[in-house]
Amino acid sequence: ALIGGIVCRSLSVTAGLVSQRKPRLDYTITMYFQQSWRDKRLAYAELALNLTLDNRVADQLWLPDTYFLNDKKSFLHGVTVKNRMIRLHPDGTVLYGLRITTTAACMMDLRRYPLDEQNCTLEIESYGYTTDDIVFFWQGGDNAVTGVDKLELPQFSIVELHLVSREVRFTTGSYPRLSLSFRIKRNIGYFILQTYMPSILITILSWVSFWINYDASAARVALGVTTVLTMTTINTHLRETLPKIPYVKAIDVYLMGCFVFVFLALLEYAFVNYVFFGRGPQQQKKVNERLNKANNERQRYEEKRMREQVDAYGNILLTTLEMNNEVMHSDLGSSVSDSRNSVMSFDSSGVQFRKPVTSRDGFGHHSLDRSAMRNRANCRLRRRSSKLKLKIPNLSDVSTIDKWSRVIFPITFGFFNLIYWLYYVN
Repeated sequence: ALIGGIVCRSLSVTAGLVSQRKPRLDYTITMYFQQSWRDKRLAYAELALNLTLDNRVADQLWLPDTYFLNDKKSFLHGVTVKNRMIRLHPDGTVLYGLRITTTAACMMDLRRYPLDEQNCTLEIESYGYTTDDIVFFWQGGDNAVTGVDKLELPQFSIVELHLVSREVRFTTGSYPRLSLSFRIKRNIGYFILQTYMPSILITILSWVSFWINYDASAARVALGVTTVLTMTTINTHLRETLPKIPYVKAIDVYLMGCFVFVFLALLEYAFVNYVFFGRGPQQQKKVNERLNKANNERQRYEEKRMREQVDAYGNILLTTLEMNNEVMHSDLGSSVSDSRNSVMSFDSSGVQFRKPVTSRDGFGHHSLDRSAMRNRANCRLRRRSSKLKLKIPNLSDVSTIDKWSRVIFPITFGFFNLIYWLYYVN
């Protein structure tokens, strides 16, 4: 007959919690798992000594059907023999100890990874015996688990530890359950050296292009592409070491932010290159086309004037030349001499004769009309030329873009870091 119940006397954790090479939704624990119960059939009064029996004797004794509810993979150490112990007391109390390594499931919330804290449990339960047959409780209360304060884990620190005893009900009955619940905090030092610092340095390195001359296309493009690819590699490597989960993690937010800054630094040079080598020449080409069009119109206007100065026989009218000369020199205030008050003409026989001008007033009126026509044409050309005054980017425009980028990018990145660390650390 079984008197009392099974006692989980002590549980010593001697190995790391959670795989250190690849974060997963489980943890691995190695422990000395000891159970104690009293069986009057094994009591003896002849000796006052405790008997340590061979581990093979365990196969001939009654053993509780204890199992780990959230176990994924476990094994009993067997070097050099099976690591189990049987110790018998005179009153029939049996101490049964095992050295076990188990991998247990832990539904971790990685939204704040790697600045996260996780709550994991180890559920111990009877597989077949109900509470009518067996009772589980922690012997020694909170002192039932020992050795936790001596643990030194590379990536974690144990913050809290709780021991819980309760009953759970199923359709087959009520079963005893013991729970070892512990809260662990991930150490950030490893991730600062392996992820955060390289990402920060690569982001700062991408800003070096702001100090490189705008016409050094090969250097600036090579630097921008290299930093973008490096950030992509870091992101890819990180995703390979994490479980496939649907939500965004804290490390994803930071790496994506760094990637955006690096990519924007590359786009900044693309904009500078477009401003100086792209938009400027395009605008200059349009200006040249409009200037050529204006020059062609002016040339056609001059040719039309020249055609008006030739008579039906191809002779140049001296009167027109004299009028042009008078108009062009009108700003000097010179007067027309009397010798120019006649026009030299040719008759059909080619004999030159001088034709006196009938009225000086008529000549002045004719000259003023042509002068007004030329002035109106020149005004039209000046108005068209004024429309061609387009702003073409120069070296100062390109330099200003780089100078602003040298200030805006670091300030924005610092603000991003401030918000990130205040949110996730607190």
